Amino acid sequence: MENTEKLKKKIHNALKLSGFLVRREFCSLIVERFLEENVQLEDNFTFETYIKSLCNSLEKQCLSEKSIEREHIDRAIEVCLYTRCDKHETIFSVINAYDFPKFDYDPDRKLYLPSKTKAALLSDPNSKTRLFVDRYRTILQRTQRNFKNKVIQNERNKPLLQTVDYLLTTSNVTLNNILILGSLLQVSEGKYCLEDPSGIVELDLSHAKYHNGFFVENSFVLMNGYYEDKILHVSTVILPPGEEYEESRLMFGNLNYFGGPSLTPLRDSRNLQEQLQQNPDGMILFFSDVWLDNPLIFEKLEVLFDGMQESPPIAFVFMGNFMEQLQGLEKMDILKKLFKQFGELLSHYPLLINESQFVFIPGMSDPCSPHIIPRLPLPSYITEDFRKYVPKAIFATNPCRIQYCNREISLLRADVLVKLMQGTMYKPDREDISEFVTRTIVSQGHLSPLSLNSLTVHWDFDYTLRLYPLPNLVVVGDKSELYQGKYKGCQVVNPGSFCESRFQFVSYSPYTDTLDECIL
Repeated sequence: MENTEKLKKKIHNALKLSGFLVRREFCSLIVERFLEENVQLEDNFTFETYIKSLCNSLEKQCLSEKSIEREHIDRAIEVCLYTRCDKHETIFSVINAYDFPKFDYDPDRKLYLPSKTKAALLSDPNSKTRLFVDRYRTILQRTQRNFKNKVIQNERNKPLLQTVDYLLTTSNVTLNNILILGSLLQVSEGKYCLEDPSGIVELDLSHAKYHNGFFVENSFVLMNGYYEDKILHVSTVILPPGEEYEESRLMFGNLNYFGGPSLTPLRDSRNLQEQLQQNPDGMILFFSDVWLDNPLIFEKLEVLFDGMQESPPIAFVFMGNFMEQLQGLEKMDILKKLFKQFGELLSHYPLLINESQFVFIPGMSDPCSPHIIPRLPLPSYITEDFRKYVPKAIFATNPCRIQYCNREISLLRADVLVKLMQGTMYKPDREDISEFVTRTIVSQGHLSPLSLNSLTVHWDFDYTLRLYPLPNLVVVGDKSELYQGKYKGCQVVNPGSFCESRFQFVSYSPYTDTLDECIL
């Protein structure tokens, strides 16, 4: 008993010296758990090894306070004793937008930490300002890291990145080779300004050259030119540099940035990597604009399910809209009957129901909530009959995320490309569209790099559309033609409208991280 008390005191002092304030009962818990596992804490080398592992685990949880609670110590003990085994690892998980973790950047620790403020649907007016400031700070960090790497690689002739206030405080002097990161703002027809948190500067774009991307209002751009007479005369407009997953990942320590039950990011899990290798033929199928009121839809779905019943895919992901015709007040009842008919069709394929996941994501015209992102799942009134046939069916929010083994997938059902084409200052050639939309989404680190007038977003929930760090795959359900591209290790794909494009969809192989275009 006396020896146990000495160990408790020794552990308390060791954690305190490492900067962690731990209550006495937690020290008792640590000693009890370690002794149960026959850890020889009396041995100095063993003691130091386990204390170091405890401290590392607590630090990697990115605690916003140095005082730790029971859930933190339980997780730290688990990691120490079971060599980083995470009992919350899931093979397949769908994460709704309102369950995404929210983070704030801590400039002192240079890490993202769990936000202390809770997002609200009815947010205060300052939330709109914070929305763009947070986007700017994230892109600024990426850009600064990119510039730092370029300097290391001896590209010292690059212009220095400046802020708007640097220009505004200069008078009667012409500044050459200026580079500014900011958000495009259209103050009147054809007249643009560049805005960052420090101010706004007027732009002269008459001789600007645009590089590979869509440049729309409220998107963030890098502009190079010279400053004279309170106007920035732009010579070059480019997108901010994208950033590979590995570089962005460092900003979150060992914190689960993607969401789900695990406390640590599952993309790093060796166990899930092994699980992925055991299913090399697994596929996830993505469909957009699955109109259940289309005369041919159930005939085509029957052909699909007939072909899949011998080798069920991992998941079928159906994105709305789920009706082509708007039926007014009768829409809920009609959609309920159509989903019941869908369930009756699936009841003939028990192997698919048991082996595959069925995920449904609402479109912007589906009856679930106002036309604001994020959108709630389809109402239970519509889906209750379908669930009787397919109990495991998942009705998700728009956007949502899917984690399969160590693959991360972000999904959004919205007509992004159409809005980009309508608002862009520079329209690409047809053959460049796939590359441009991919680079725009990845460089902006956002599923909807548009103005809030183009696609309305709940201000406090803008973080649910961010892509930071980049996932393996981004699926944008767009009514435009199928497009796909890859940039900075992240694939972006639009399956196309299923019912309008001759029943076209996309198949994704998590094992090979590749996409295939399919058609019925």
